[in-house]
Amino acid sequence: MLMFLFLACPSPLLNTARIAYFNQKDFPRAKNACLEGIKTEPNNFEYYTILGGCEIALANWIPAAKALVQGFEADSAKAMEWIKKQKEGIKYYYQGFYYGGQQSFEAEKYDDALKYLRYAKMLNPDDARAYILIATIKNKEGDKEAAKKEWQSALRIDPENPDVHFLIGDVLFTAQAYDSSLKYFNMAEKYYNRKYDRVTKILFQNVPELKEKLVPEIIRLWSAKKYDELDNLIKIKLGLEKGFRTLKRNIEQLYKITDGLSKCYYYTGLAYYNLKKDSLALKYLKKTLLYKPDDIDALYFSGEIELVTFKNYSQAMEHFKRITELKEDDFGAWYYYGVCHYHQKKYKKAIEILEDQVLTRDPKNINAMTYLADAYRQIGNKKKALEYLMKSEQLQKEKK
Repeated sequence: MLMFLFLACPSPLLNTARIAYFNQKDFPRAKNACLEGIKTEPNNFEYYTILGGCEIALANWIPAAKALVQGFEADSAKAMEWIKKQKEGIKYYYQGFYYGGQQSFEAEKYDDALKYLRYAKMLNPDDARAYILIATIKNKEGDKEAAKKEWQSALRIDPENPDVHFLIGDVLFTAQAYDSSLKYFNMAEKYYNRKYDRVTKILFQNVPELKEKLVPEIIRLWSAKKYDELDNLIKIKLGLEKGFRTLKRNIEQLYKITDGLSKCYYYTGLAYYNLKKDSLALKYLKKTLLYKPDDIDALYFSGEIELVTFKNYSQAMEHFKRITELKEDDFGAWYYYGVCHYHQKKYKKAIEILEDQVLTRDPKNINAMTYLADAYRQIGNKKKALEYLMKSEQLQKEKK
């Protein structure tokens, strides 16, 4: 009996790991104790589960996933029982497997990612995220049927989750299945808007008429972490004396929802853009800019459609001007900004932009030279017009 008690007694290193992990929250110390203990007890599942928990606390996701896998490989039944006994253990340790899988996926280590994500599914089969990421990997690998199965599982688990619908749409969009992607983007928009209506009903209970005007301002202040200004806005403009501290969670929800909505609008717009439906594309890209007025990609595509399809030069010019303010070295934006001035017959300004901002970055740009030749002709400078015309013709010959 004494021998049994002695054998059952945990080693000093395991005791150290337990105390440092559970009582002291000293995760580096607990981690070191586990690593030392594994050297002498490589089959003790608890070292690995504590080690995995430490790595989660330290946001080392792949090491966390690796440690937890080793714990399950040492004794899957005991490892699962141990995790379930922890307060919110399933939720906590799921993170290690899921984010370890996500980081492995981002590093294009798909086999590792799938291994970790399967453990995530085993730990919590009711969390849709692992199914979605597995589907994404399977789709990249060309296994469409397996991907479809995982998507369907995710939707069965959480049919009204806009993130699930968006991610499926995103995968189909990447696969250039634009018509199919729109179905999921539309469903995502529907469910994001439901959440949006709920949270804005709370925030704008006193001033519903100001919702459209103030939501972008709230998002801007939250993104910039200008919490004092946000507090004033909530108290004065929304008429909510509780202020920012009390409503912080609602503001954060609004930010996440509008972020999801803006991405949904953007990809819906791009899907229509690729389907050559420019009116619908522009409609959704403009919706993106309601919540993200400085989104360079949305500004660029909106500007291009306004310029090329609808010949709305003044509106296109505003989009390209904003891009050059946000990103001074954006060659394409400067080029189109100059072209807009040309089409508005602002020839001197067009010349200034095309010479100073475009040709300085790309001295052999034939399109810019063609516009410059005609712009100089329009203001009566035939010499410069001929010079650019001859340069562009020479470059065209060299390309042949």
